Amino acid sequence: MSRQAPRAGRRARVPAGDGRRQLLDAAIELFAERGIANTTIAQIAVAGRVTAAMVHYWFDSREKLLDALVEERLAPLFHTVWDPVPAHHETPEELVAGVVHRLFQVTSANTWVPSLWMREIINEGGLLRERALRHVPLDRVAAFAMALAKARHEGEFNPDIEPWVLLLSILALVMVPQATGRLWQRLNPQASLDLSVLERHVTGLLLHGIAAPTPASRKAPTRATSPKSKVKP
Repeated sequence: MSRQAPRAGRRARVPAGDGRRQLLDAAIELFAERGIANTTIAQIAVAGRVTAAMVHYWFDSREKLLDALVEERLAPLFHTVWDPVPAHHETPEELVAGVVHRLFQVTSANTWVPSLWMREIINEGGLLRERALRHVPLDRVAAFAMALAKARHEGEFNPDIEPWVLLLSILALVMVPQATGRLWQRLNPQASLDLSVLERHVTGLLLHGIAAPTPASRKAPTRATSPKSKVKP
C-alpha cells in the first residue's frame, strides 16, 4: 500500500539524522551572519523548520549545540588543512602554498567559515574560541613553523620572516577578505573577490611580495586554484 502524502499545512517528516544535520546547518548560518549571542533558539528552530522543542531534543542545550558545531563541523576542517603537514619533501614555498590552497578549499566549500572564525574564534570573548582551540592539531601547526624555521636557518627562507607570525599572516589574508567581502564590494562595486583570484593574490603576495617578478620567481611552484565562486560574508 502506497504511503499517503502529508496533509496540507503539515511539514513532511524528516529522518532524524537529516533533521539534526539540517538544524545544525541552520544554526551555523545564523551564527556566521549575526553572531552566537544574537541568535536565539527560536530563530534557529524557524530557520531549521522545526520546533524549539526539537532543538532541545537533538542538542539538549545551547552549549551542546556549540559543542556539536565545533566537533562535527570545525574540527574536521582543521584536520583537512593541517593533516598533510609536515611534508618533509616539500620546499618552504610548497609548504606555504599547500596550507593556503587547503584553506581556500575549506572556505570555498564552507562559506560560513571566515565570518564565524572572525566573530567567534579570533574576536576576544568569542564563544567558540576555547572549544575550537582544543581541536587545533597543534603538533602539525608547530611542525609547519619548525620546518620554516629550519629552512630559514639553512638560508632557504627569507630571514626577515618569522614562521609563527607568517601563520597569522596566512590566516588574515585568507579569512579577512572573505569575511568582509560584502563591505568591500559596497566601497568598490567593481572589485572582484572571486576566490580563484584571491588565492592567486594571496599565494603571490606570500611567496614573492610586491617586487616585480624575476625569471626564477616565475618558475616558483603554484597550487591549482579553487573552483570559481564569489565571496560570501
